[in-house]
Amino acid sequence: MRRLLLLGALALAPGCVAGHQRPPEPTSAEQLVDVVTRARIAAASGQRDEADRLLAGFVEAHPATAEAREAAYWRAILRLEWATSRADRDEAKRNLDAYLADTAMTAHTPEARILRHLLNAVDSASQASDSANAAARQAAAAREEALRKEIQTLKDELVKTNEELTRIKRRLGSRPQGR
Repeated sequence: MRRLLLLGALALAPGCVAGHQRPPEPTSAEQLVDVVTRARIAAASGQRDEADRLLAGFVEAHPATAEAREAAYWRAILRLEWATSRADRDEAKRNLDAYLADTAMTAHTPEARILRHLLNAVDSASQASDSANAAARQAAAAREEALRKEIQTLKDELVKTNEELTRIKRRLGSRPQGR
């Protein structure tokens, strides 16, 4: 009986030891999914710098890997998502350019090319809009100056007319009344 218990204990012992082993380290692909998820949550809650820091840290920790390239793509996507200035768009362009410059197979190459093309179109439209706004401001300033001059001319004419009326009143006032 003792032998049977001892054999049973020995048979179960490896299972107990295996249960206490640490789980295997997540793969870089699994880590990327986790980092992208956390970055997207951070970005959605307004923590843009934290989102960018997470992805940049992943790229630094896994240089020259397919996952690092994908992290660069997600940096560009999140940068575009919150782009409010030309500087944000320029940073997204740099991330997309780095992603597209890598000759290795990447998962989002067509999307990155389309986004890069759209960024160029947005910049062109923005420049055209800026030019149109500048022209409109110049036209408004010229119109304002013309109106200011016209108002000054009318004021000068009014002063002359009032002076003429004053002279006429004096002349009429100095005439004898009965004639």
